[in-house]
Amino acid sequence: MKSVYSICERDGRQWCITLGQRLVRSQLCPAVAIKLARHLAREHHDSTGVPSRVEFLGGEMPIVLGSYGVQ
Repeated sequence: MKSVYSICERDGRQWCITLGQRLVRSQLCPAVAIKLARHLAREHHDSTGVPSRVEFLGGEMPIVLGSYGVQ
């Protein structure tokens, strides 16, 4: 099973990071949200060996911004 960190917009121009249904961080600007989500996914994969992915949500389909341990 893989871990998916998602970046999505909430409350106007504020962005958040979720891991599944769990809110990880909120009230971020887009650049900080992307950097932090990539860091968390990489760290999660390195410490657990579980494949991790970062997705940007907001259009018709998610945009993958990073994959760690996923082939």
